[in-house]
Amino acid sequence: MNTAAPDAPSRAEESPKSALPSRQAVVIALAAVVLVAGAFYGVKRWNFAAAHEETDDAQVEGHISPVLPRVSGYAARVLVADNQRVSTGQALVEIDPRELDLRVAAAEAALQNAIADKATAEATLSSARAAVDAAAANTATAEVRARKAASDLARDTRLSKTGAITESQLSDTQAAADTAASQLEAVRREAQLAEAQVVVATAKVAAAQTQAAQKRSDLDYAKLQRSYCTVTAPIDGVVSRKNVEPGQYIQSGQTLLSVASDTDVWVVANFKETQLTSMKPGQDVEFEADTYPGVVFRGKVESISGATGARFALLPPDNSTGNFVKVTQRVPVKIVLAQDPDAAHPLRPGLSVDATVRVKD
Repeated sequence: MNTAAPDAPSRAEESPKSALPSRQAVVIALAAVVLVAGAFYGVKRWNFAAAHEETDDAQVEGHISPVLPRVSGYAARVLVADNQRVSTGQALVEIDPRELDLRVAAAEAALQNAIADKATAEATLSSARAAVDAAAANTATAEVRARKAASDLARDTRLSKTGAITESQLSDTQAAADTAASQLEAVRREAQLAEAQVVVATAKVAAAQTQAAQKRSDLDYAKLQRSYCTVTAPIDGVVSRKNVEPGQYIQSGQTLLSVASDTDVWVVANFKETQLTSMKPGQDVEFEADTYPGVVFRGKVESISGATGARFALLPPDNSTGNFVKVTQRVPVKIVLAQDPDAAHPLRPGLSVDATVRVKD
């Protein structure tokens, strides 16, 4: 028992020295795993970056239609509230229609007067045509009488030369022939006057028809204006920025509210000009909206803007003035969705997104 005691401290002293190499091996192994994982991730990230272009300067765009009244008046009823979903053609605001109802009634009365004037003009034309027919018949009768009188005069003239009739009889025949000729001339003038009356009556009928058509157009316009008293939604969407209340006087063309579409949407991504080298329409796109972390939406590049965004600024930069500082420009790229977003993840215009375009296979 006493002989084994001196060896115990020596074994205790040797134990930490023997554990040191195993710890170093673990650290080295971990470092190797980290290096391998980092290299793998780096290579994977490098390959991904070589085949894709990314930007967080992107947002959802969509149709935002202003709702504008076409007639002025007082708002009788406001039928929607803020953020309410509406459909195309749904009534949003009703304007008091009483003034326009009076205009419709006045237009209807004017149209009836024009129709009556048209009927009177047509009756006058019919009478003038009848007068022409009567004048033609009278002319034919007068021509027969004139020919008869001229024939009697020629006969009595021959008889007078032979002494078969007296001078008095010849004078009577001459007078009868002159009277028949005068009556024929008078009847012919009456026929010409009747024909002229037909021309005048025809022109009056045309004028009356034009007037009636104008009054009918005025009535249609008044009814159209009356229909504008009901202001409807131009598109499907959500009511936004409502700025109208019952009793408010509304001016024609005043913005009452807007309807924002959340179905027909797209993405505009502003890529750096250096990212457009291999980008073209038709390439696949994946993007995430900040509103829905982890939800991936898919789409395609539809088109690339014809100019940088700076060109459309209110005051475009002019590099020819002052000292030149090169700034990388951004170009808007329109991205359309492969399919409409589901009801659980609606995309609203203005949302920020991160877009990734696959530029190489």
